[in-house]
Amino acid sequence: MIDDQGERLPLSTLGEMRAVVALLQDAGAGDGVQADVAAELAARFARRLPAEE
Repeated sequence: MIDDQGERLPLSTLGEMRAVVALLQDAGAGDGVQADVAAELAARFARRLPAEE
């Protein structure tokens, strides 16, 4: 256990998550099981991102 919690930072920024979604979408454009998994992850992550203004 960690006694000193300190300031917590987010695991990633919105920009980083948008980049991950773009990379996963690109990987999901191919064929095969890996592409299907990448496309599914891209969709799941994209749904959690706030809409761009």
